[in-house]
Amino acid sequence: MSRLLLGIGLCGLLAHVAVAQSSCAGTWAQCGGINFSGPTCCQSGSICVSVNPYYYQCTPGTQAPTSSTSTTVSTSTRTSSVSTTSVPTSHTTSTTSVTSSVSSVAGSSIYTTSTTFASPTATQVPYPSADPSTCGDWALVDNVCCPYYCLSNNQSETCTSPCSGGCGSPDSSMCKSGTMWGEQHTVGTDEEWHYSRSTHFGLTSGGACGFGLYALCTSSSESWVDTMLGTTCEAFCTAYPLLCQDPANVTMRGNFAAPNGDYYTQFWPSLATEGNPDNYLSCGECFELVRTKPDGTDYAVGEDGYTDPIYLEVVDSCPCDANSKWCCGSGADHCGEIDFTYGCPLPEGSHHMDLSDIAMGRLQGNGSLAEGVIPIRYKRVPCPKPGNVYIWLRDGGGPYYFALTAVNTNGVGSVTSIEVKGAGQTTWTPLEHDPNYTSSRPQERYGAWVIPQGSGPFNPPIGVRLTSPNGQQIVNEAAITSFTPPASAITGYWYIDIGVQFT
Repeated sequence: MSRLLLGIGLCGLLAHVAVAQSSCAGTWAQCGGINFSGPTCCQSGSICVSVNPYYYQCTPGTQAPTSSTSTTVSTSTRTSSVSTTSVPTSHTTSTTSVTSSVSSVAGSSIYTTSTTFASPTATQVPYPSADPSTCGDWALVDNVCCPYYCLSNNQSETCTSPCSGGCGSPDSSMCKSGTMWGEQHTVGTDEEWHYSRSTHFGLTSGGACGFGLYALCTSSSESWVDTMLGTTCEAFCTAYPLLCQDPANVTMRGNFAAPNGDYYTQFWPSLATEGNPDNYLSCGECFELVRTKPDGTDYAVGEDGYTDPIYLEVVDSCPCDANSKWCCGSGADHCGEIDFTYGCPLPEGSHHMDLSDIAMGRLQGNGSLAEGVIPIRYKRVPCPKPGNVYIWLRDGGGPYYFALTAVNTNGVGSVTSIEVKGAGQTTWTPLEHDPNYTSSRPQERYGAWVIPQGSGPFNPPIGVRLTSPNGQQIVNEAAITSFTPPASAITGYWYIDIGVQFT
C-alpha cells in the first residue's frame, strides 16, 4: 500500500511540475519588462534575460556567473559583461555605458562587444557631376535633384504658367543627405518633443530601408488591421511570431514612417570615408507619436478625437524632390492648404512623418483615414523590439555576392555598419549600402547591405557583426550557414535569427 501511495504521490508531484512548467514562457518568448503582465518564468532549458527595460526574453541555457570588464574588443565568447566606450557626438553626451550578455549557443560564438567612432571632423564632399536628365521635371541644383516650383504660390509643386514671382528651388541642402540633424549616438527616455504633421502613403513591403515584410506585418487583434493586410502576413507571422508581436502596452508592428529625405539619409562626419557624401541611414529608429489638436494642444483621455499614442520605426524615405509639398523642410514645404499651428511651415528642427495606413488608422482611431493630414508631436524613443535581431538574406546569393538587411534592432534602432567574415577568414569585411542608386537623388538610396565588389569569396559559415550608433556591437560568428533557404522559409523572405540583440 505504501508503494502505491508513494507512486500516486510521485505522479501528483510530476503533474504539478508539468503544470508549473507549462505556465512558464517558452524559449524565445517574453518573460518580463515594464508593463508586462505575462509569465515571468521560463520553461526548463531557458533562462529569463533582460534585453531592454521593456522586454525580457527566455533564451536557451543556464545561468552562469558574470564578470565585468571595460574594453573595446571582446576577448571571450563566454558569459561576461562589456562596458561600451566613449562615443563622441554632437547631439548627446560623449560617454555611454552599456552592459551586455555574452554567450555561446549551439556551438557558434554569439557575443557582444564595443567600438569607438572617429572624431567627427570630416565635411560632406560635393556630389559628383550629374546629368540634368536624371531629374526629370525637377531642377539639378549643386548636382542633386530639387523641386522646381512657383515661389509666390505656397501650394505649388511645379513651375507652370502663369506663375507670378518666378520659379525656383529650395536650398540644395534639403535635397541632399542631411547635415542639419547632428549625430545622435544614444537615445534616452526623455528626448525632446517636436511638433509636426503626418500624411499617409499606404502599406508596402518595398520601403527604401529594404525591410520587406518586417514592420508591415502585425499579429494585432484589431479587425480593421486584418482587413487592410488581408492574407499578406499570415505566413510571415506564423514563421516569425516575435517579429509580429508588439511590445507590452503599446502598438508598434504595422506602424512605420518615411521622414524627410534629408533625415532618412544623412552625412555623419564620424563615419566619413573619402568621397562618400551620404553614409548614415535612419532605418530602424523608433519614435513615439501623439495626435494633437490643430493648435498643438493634446486631447484629454476620453475626449472626442483622443487616440492612444503609438510607437513606430523608420522604414522608408520621403524625398524632397518628389514631395515638395511635405518633405523639404521648414520654409520650403509648399503645404499652404493646411492651417495647423505647427503644420506649415514646419517648426525649425522638426521633420515631416509620412505614415503607413495602419499607423494613421490608429492615430485617427479604429482604422479611419478620413483626414489626409493630421497634426502630431513626436520624439525619439529607445526601440523596445521583442526578440533578437534578424537578417533578411536575399535569395540568389553566393560566395561572391549576397545582400542582406538587419531588422528588429533594439535601443538606438539604427545600424552604422555590418561586417562579415567567411569560413577560414580572420578579418572582418565591412559591407556597403547598395551602391546602385543615382547620385543626384541620394534621398532614394536603398538600405540593403552588399559585399564590396571583388571582395569574395565568403563561404559559410559566415560571421556577421553589427554596430549600433552607441558603439555596441553584436556578433554571431556563424550567422549564415547556407545560401539556400530552408524548406520552411517563405519564398523571398528568409529572415535569420542571429541569436543576440542590442541592449
